Amino acid sequence: MNLDTAGLPAALVDEAWRSWQYILESAGDEVAQRLAAALADRAEAGQLARMLACSPFVTDLLRREPGMFLELVDSGQLQQSLSEDAFRDQLDQRLSAEGVDRDRLLRRFRAWHMLRIVWRDFSRLADTLETVRDTSLLAEATIAAAVESCQAELEQRFGVPLGRESGERQQLIVLAMGKLGARELNVSSDIDLMFVFPEAGQTDGGKKQLSNEEFFIRVGQGVNSALDKVTADGFVFRVDLRQRPYGESGALAHHFAALEDYYQDQGRDWERNAMIKARPVTGD
Repeated sequence: MNLDTAGLPAALVDEAWRSWQYILESAGDEVAQRLAAALADRAEAGQLARMLACSPFVTDLLRREPGMFLELVDSGQLQQSLSEDAFRDQLDQRLSAEGVDRDRLLRRFRAWHMLRIVWRDFSRLADTLETVRDTSLLAEATIAAAVESCQAELEQRFGVPLGRESGERQQLIVLAMGKLGARELNVSSDIDLMFVFPEAGQTDGGKKQLSNEEFFIRVGQGVNSALDKVTADGFVFRVDLRQRPYGESGALAHHFAALEDYYQDQGRDWERNAMIKARPVTGD
């Protein structure tokens, strides 16, 4: 396939060609031929040189995952603006497959959409509002999937967490702070999260009972690991949990009453302001 380098400065042309040859060598003959066929007469063919010349992230990802790039080109999603529900719907569908490795799938899902988001940004197919919206929706989808999976796993071991007063099932609620709270997340941002749940109480129906606080601390630890842990597939998002009450010395999860007491009696002004900007990304 001839790389369309029209309009690129000479120095960038050389960089684009070097990167493309590197990708094709890594892909092997079969995938390289399929890529050339898929890109023929496609809009992506005219956008590829700019991406390779200007984005080391895209070059490295295409070298490591040429098959993913091929699938993404075939899907047409590089040229499409997605609906708000598309991220969660796509992720739920992939997670429903039998025998799926959740943590690996989350990281590959993140790579898929980060490639799409950066591609559309560099190709001027998306404005800044779409770029930060899609990055935020990607984060929200992966957080929600991690919470649902981690809580379900722990309920199998310890039973369902019930509220002491209501007797109702309790669900971990994740509050997004900062850029994610405003849906203004950029592609290199950390995500600032806080874990809360409605009521104190304890689990019911498991081999061992836990207080709701103990239970949701374990859920929060699982969510943090599912998103932040670096594996051979990278990470999903870097997670910052330091804005919770008492910072790093505080419990990882708090029920509503404890949270209210803290912000009324002990929270500093900047923490109260941060809470005003917080937004739930999971839970009711």
